[in-house]
Amino acid sequence: MQKDLKEATAYRQQLRKRIMETALKAFMQYGIRAARMAGIASMLGISKRTLYEIYDDKEQLLYESIKMYDHQRRQHLTDFAAANHHVIDVILEVYRMKVEELRTVNPAFYTDILKYPKLAQYIRDNNERTREDFVRFMQRGVEDGYLRKSVNYELIPLMFDAIGHYVLDHELIRQYSIEELFSNLFLVALRGLCTQKGLRIIDEAKL
Repeated sequence: MQKDLKEATAYRQQLRKRIMETALKAFMQYGIRAARMAGIASMLGISKRTLYEIYDDKEQLLYESIKMYDHQRRQHLTDFAAANHHVIDVILEVYRMKVEELRTVNPAFYTDILKYPKLAQYIRDNNERTREDFVRFMQRGVEDGYLRKSVNYELIPLMFDAIGHYVLDHELIRQYSIEELFSNLFLVALRGLCTQKGLRIIDEAKL
């Protein structure tokens, strides 16, 4: 009896993970509004009823999928930084990861995501939580001589948030690719933050 219970629990956990991975792929490929729960269930080979037994609605599934995605990316960067990579290496890895994401994700995903209140609040809360970590990380870059001392690093994430809102509010993704928008914003800003020591690394990376 106990063995059966453990097996059932393990199966359900595996199924939850498989649902989140499949749903996230669908959300990113088609956009959130276009990805239907029935379609996700079909991709998984399960009934829509089974899907709704595990996730009450699309917003809950989206919320859990994004949390999983964020956790995986943070873990990758933590492992990357721990492998004797300096601050600029880590920043460039963030850039590469984001560009790879933007090359494969439907722009509708980014415009749809803020229409879901729970997720919009999660993004705001997550930005608040990571702001202090960002400032400490950038200060390490200053101490190591890669980043300029004269910059107020508490302002940087606020300015990026403001630009991100401007891009969405003015629908700039209809005029430019998201990859182009991100590359111009990120790399121009990064070069402005760097000392000559940091700039040499960026130039050698040939982005």
